Amino acid sequence: MNIYNTKQVKCSVCGKFIGEVDLGSTLIFPLCSGCNKKQKNVIHKGIDKILVPVDLTKKSAKALDTAIYLSKHLGASITLMKAMPGVKSGTPYDDMSGKIRAHTEESIKQAKIYCENKNVVANHRIVRGDEAEMIVKVAKKSKYDLIIMGSSGKGPIKEVVFGSISNYVMHASDIPVLIVKEKSSNLGTKISKFRKKSTAKKKLQRHGDGIPFYKMKQKAGMK
Repeated sequence: MNIYNTKQVKCSVCGKFIGEVDLGSTLIFPLCSGCNKKQKNVIHKGIDKILVPVDLTKKSAKALDTAIYLSKHLGASITLMKAMPGVKSGTPYDDMSGKIRAHTEESIKQAKIYCENKNVVANHRIVRGDEAEMIVKVAKKSKYDLIIMGSSGKGPIKEVVFGSISNYVMHASDIPVLIVKEKSSNLGTKISKFRKKSTAKKKLQRHGDGIPFYKMKQKAGMK
């Protein structure tokens, strides 16, 4: 290689010497290995992990549908979460604990089936404790990028007395929270096809104050 046909290249960020390239080569934004790694972290930092608390309500299904839509477009993973309230052992609590466990497992099962039908593989987590507090705790500890959940399944009276889970999470979490209402429109997870060009005959175009163009020509004395 002729040393006079090369030029030295420095990192455009830190100024560190990188190497030599041919005189005809063009580098728009040369980076050393260290700056390149930092740049990738900045560029790729986005929504990679989505946490979705689930149950057997319609509001939960709406939230999961939104999570699947974002997952497909952003390439993010989905983790389904269900919290079981702590129940004391001993009669008659053992029977109640079994029902809670069955309801929790059924919620996760139905949510996973829904994801599979949409061609999405979802992880899941079952935790024990207060639902609202555990959502915030798990999301922070496992470094999720987004929490997607439906508004509380409680009625309006219960929400006033006991408070809303979604409202608590929204105010207590440092991680972005997306609340999906039950009346929200469904989000499609398939790319819509292009519309075919219409073969219908075009109607006569009108100009001016609703007067057909040929009449305007007649009024103007044009042939």
